Amino acid sequence: MEKQTNTGAIIDDRRTDEQREITWGFIVATDSFMSGWGMAKGKSYFAVPVANNEQARIVEANMRRRSEMKRVRFVLADYRPKLQAGDHLSIMELDPKARFFQVNGF
Repeated sequence: MEKQTNTGAIIDDRRTDEQREITWGFIVATDSFMSGWGMAKGKSYFAVPVANNEQARIVEANMRRRSEMKRVRFVLADYRPKLQAGDHLSIMELDPKARFFQVNGF
């Protein structure tokens, strides 16, 4: 579900309600490839939700292998980024079958 914040940033959260309930935290990075393009005139943040520590370790390792992902970090589920006008936060589905959740997926 895509929504615009009161600052003019856009959040695209593709999780289901059930996935939101089990989200323990996120692996977040600044996507240097997408920043400044399309809908993200400012910074583009990419977040992968995780349900536990094991998923967090795997997803973080995969995120760090991607050269366009900068400032990779873990944040708890109550994370609220300070988004500015033109920024874009994309939250993918919490899908353990997705490549980010596979050991050496990237």
